[in-house]
Amino acid sequence: MKMKKISLFTLLLAGMFAFVSCEKDDTKNLSKDEAQQQIANVEQDLVAKSNEIVATDGYKIQDYFYNLPSPFVSKSNPVKAQGSSMAQRVMELASRNLMLENPEIDFHIEYFIIDYFNDVKGTWSWTPNGWSHETTPTDKVVVKFPYPQTNATNNVTITYYDFTTTLFYGESVPTGIKVKIEYNGTQVFTMAYSATITNMMKYSTKVDVTFGPFSISAQESMDASVNNKVLMGKSFVFKKDGKTFYSENADVSVTLLENNTSDILLNAKQVIGNLEFRIKLDANTSAFETGNLNDIISLSLYTTSGDKVGDFVWVQENGEWELYFKFNNGEQVKAVTLMPYISERLASFMDDLFGSIFA
Repeated sequence: MKMKKISLFTLLLAGMFAFVSCEKDDTKNLSKDEAQQQIANVEQDLVAKSNEIVATDGYKIQDYFYNLPSPFVSKSNPVKAQGSSMAQRVMELASRNLMLENPEIDFHIEYFIIDYFNDVKGTWSWTPNGWSHETTPTDKVVVKFPYPQTNATNNVTITYYDFTTTLFYGESVPTGIKVKIEYNGTQVFTMAYSATITNMMKYSTKVDVTFGPFSISAQESMDASVNNKVLMGKSFVFKKDGKTFYSENADVSVTLLENNTSDILLNAKQVIGNLEFRIKLDANTSAFETGNLNDIISLSLYTTSGDKVGDFVWVQENGEWELYFKFNNGEQVKAVTLMPYISERLASFMDDLFGSIFA
């Protein structure tokens, strides 16, 4: 009987290892044709999603509102908008690269995350002679205007509400605001912003946006409260009908050294459709001045199921570094040629990462 128990256990153990082995064997290196097909599919889907985004009422109305003369220009304090105040630092962290960047897509979050809420409370209505203002309600900012421009009535209502602040070294800093856009009585856009501020060197922001079938959740944080070290984090998720089609995640550590250089450790991931870009960097800033980018930055492409699509390499051409994609068979092609739309998203993400590091 004892031997039977041991044999049964051995069989179960062997089965478990076989299962794990099969799981590992499920991933593979894609051929050039397979890689090209995966990339082409995601390129097409990215274009389709971009077209869907700009076709929603929520997107079109927020873009139209941005191009109207602002009702707040005469009321907002221009002095408050200058310099590097804590309010501006926190709000810039929230609005920087909040949306999926695209030459045809432009969200104007700076029109919704405002720090002069208390100066512009009441109702602002568009008239043939410009904006008119009423002092009610006293706890909200309401903006009414026609859309499209030829509409006979003010059929769009934008409401700013739940505005909160905290007093920080004598400065009033926004810690929360919500916005909703209603079009012909139907809600077509929402935004909720919140900030957590520990001190001048440690704060974070969160922004959630919904419009049509789309939703966005973006979080960023900065912590320089530890001597000679800066920690930054970024999380961005773009969904349609509850399913993620685009996301960014990054963790960055910058250690300041006595020789006026810094050690940088970066781990980041960008997902577009079923393609997953993995970015790693572990180097001193001096390496960027004289080093080979291929020895500094590791950039690889996988499917979200784990298949290896290929790698990216930098090639120096006419004194400039050009990004190439390297298939698993060793063939190389300029990234922007193979994946023009995806390359724009990748370049934007990397510009944001390195802009934060070297700001």
